[in-house]
Amino acid sequence: MKKQAVKTFVLLGILLSLSAIYVYAREATMIRKVEIPFDFSVGNKTYPAGTYRITRVTPDKTVIQLNSEDGKQVVRVLTFPVRAKEIPETGKLNFRRYGKSYFLYQIWEPTDYQGRQLSKSRTERSVERDFLTKRGEEPAIVDLVVATP
Repeated sequence: MKKQAVKTFVLLGILLSLSAIYVYAREATMIRKVEIPFDFSVGNKTYPAGTYRITRVTPDKTVIQLNSEDGKQVVRVLTFPVRAKEIPETGKLNFRRYGKSYFLYQIWEPTDYQGRQLSKSRTERSVERDFLTKRGEEPAIVDLVVATP
């Protein structure tokens, strides 16, 4: 009888631990799947077009992570909060486009008034200076709506 109680306790402990890990993993996902149709930069590195998943690394979303579907690309980035004028119905990624160069700068989860913004990297500031000098125009803003939350 005592052995049965110990086995039950151990099994219950394992199940509770696994369910807690599962719940955190589900809650950590900000955007389950987004197809980015162009190469883009985060920080000072360029990543290939493809399917990505976005998760929070820290509970307050200060650090987020992008993973490519094939697992070959992983980037962690520091973000800060930004508020929406209107609550977005769908998730979206915002990019600044300078000619053919795209830089990720905002991430919005569906139905969350607070998004996450990335700081301009040294590379982006350099591209921006060149772009403004040569063309005399501001970068285009490209909104990429997430079809699958």
